[in-house]
Amino acid sequence: MKDEEYLAVVRRHYPKANTTTASVHTLFNELQSKFGLAPHQILHADSICSDDVNSIEYPPSAYDMLGPFKLGGLDGYPFAGLTGMSAFAHHVPKDGAVVIFYAPHIGITGEGSIGQVNRIGQKQPSACCGAVSAALQKLQGNKINIGELTDLDYQQNTIEQILFKQKERITQAPVPIKEATEVMYEAIEERINF
Repeated sequence: MKDEEYLAVVRRHYPKANTTTASVHTLFNELQSKFGLAPHQILHADSICSDDVNSIEYPPSAYDMLGPFKLGGLDGYPFAGLTGMSAFAHHVPKDGAVVIFYAPHIGITGEGSIGQVNRIGQKQPSACCGAVSAALQKLQGNKINIGELTDLDYQQNTIEQILFKQKERITQAPVPIKEATEVMYEAIEERINF
């Protein structure tokens, strides 16, 4: 499937969606025209899921910026915390700027199924984001314990707690996985802007 065809499928769920390449080029054009900044003056951080599908989507031009400094863990939540943000802030070039890309992710198959993705080398679609899908299953099955954060699965437990706080909103939504992803976006944005 060609990129344009797939983008049309994605836009059925997210009408304003764009490719990563187009988004990076728009960013470069805006920073150049409004602030006179070239890519090498920009320190780039991201808070996106560590899933391999996200890594392969970065266009080569994104690496014209400094970085990326990785803030995110599962589903893009900024687990690097205050220490990570402080370290990142100390890396800004003189006369430069910072850009933080942040968001959870959700898969959409070429056929338009939301919450799954066709991964390279696999015959069947798989969950994407798998962490949010697993947390959603626990939420729907009433298997999340309030306040449970374990050392062994801290990131997943954190996602579960975030979703648990919005249980009614998520479980009553027409597409719970899409709503859970929106809840995660709001949680990431709140933490980034802390």
